[in-house]
Formats: sequence, C-alpha cells, structure tokens
Amino acid sequence: MMRHWFVSLVLVAACTKAGTGQESPPGEPTPGVSPTAPPTTTAPPKTVPPAPNAKVELTAVTLADDCGGAPPWSPPTKQAAKQDSEHPDSKAKAKRRCEQTSMQLAITATDASNLKVTKVELFDDKGTSLGTLAASKPTKWSEASASYEAWDETFTPGSISVSYVLAQPTWDGIADRWNKTYTLKAVVSIGGADQSATKDVTLSAPTTLPPNVKT
Repeated sequence: MMRHWFVSLVLVAACTKAGTGQESPPGEPTPGVSPTAPPTTTAPPKTVPPAPNAKVELTAVTLADDCGGAPPWSPPTKQAAKQDSEHPDSKAKAKRRCEQTSMQLAITATDASNLKVTKVELFDDKGTSLGTLAASKPTKWSEASASYEAWDETFTPGSISVSYVLAQPTWDGIADRWNKTYTLKAVVSIGGADQSATKDVTLSAPTTLPPNVKT
C-alpha cells in the first residue's frame, strides 16, 4: 500500500514539472504568440484650400459722392485713357457730373467660377481704418454697349472688368479729408478661396460740386 502511494506521488510531481512546455516567466510573452499591438490613431487629413483659378486686381477707386448707386460713367482704366485722348473735353464735362463712390476690378480667369466681395475697408495715410464700405450693385463692362451692365458675379475663362458701388465713407471726425492719399483694401472670395487687393487713391479737393450732391 505504501509503495502504491509513493508511485502515485512521483507521477503527480513529474506531471507538475513537465507542464505544457510553453510557459514563460511572469512578465514575458509566451513564445510563438504575438502580443496585442496598441491601437494606432490616424491624424485627420489637412484641409487644403482650393487653388485660385482667377487673379483679381483693384484697378480704380472713386471716393466721391452718393449718386443713388449708379454704376461708374467712365470705362475701365485702359479704355478711359483712350477716350480722353480722343475727346479732350470729355474729362472737363465729366467733372461736372455726379461721381459715385465705387471700385473697379480686373479679373483674369483660367476657369469658370464666381466672385463675392466679402469686405471692403478704407485706411487713411497713417494706416488707421476709417471703417468698412458696403459693396453692392455689381456691373460688368460691355464693349458692345460701351457701358457697365448688370452682372451676376459669374465669369468664364478670360479677362473682364467689373465694378461695385460702394457706400460713401463716413468722414465725420476728419477735419480735412482733401488732398490726402487713402488706401482701399478689398477682400473677395473666388470659388471659396479668399484674395485681397489694395489700391491707393488721392482725394483732391473739388473746384465745384454738382447740384444736390451729398458730401
């Protein structure tokens, strides 16, 4: 009986020692079993603004009167120079007319798109902001009619000249606004991408004012 008990004890000890042969010391991975990799995080993709498909240039600025929101009576810059050379008295006649505060833009595009004016701001010769000017009534220059016509703010590849009526600057608090140079900065959105353009303009004192002009 004692011998049978002793043999059983030896067999149990042998089984305990043998185990499976795959055990590893505490804290070490079991051979042949890949450890679970920690979850990886992917950085969100960067938002890339659309490439500009058009270039906008601020070609002319008129800081004058409120003429009821009429489009500019003068053609774009290049055509204006030609007109003045052909008609020497045209500029003298124009000075007696009411000039609407406005800005003229030249758009050169490689793709069809649309334009929206997001902000127009006026600065004095010291860089101090004089406030924003609301832009409205977009028009496009038509060679056929030799005038500015209503425009839906869309364009196709090519070059066009457009104009916006601007609200008259608030001159309150400026003792002498004449014979000074101001800077107009326009921010426009083309196909969702913003562009800015600036133009300096000298405000010369008028010799005479047209009747019923707000100053």
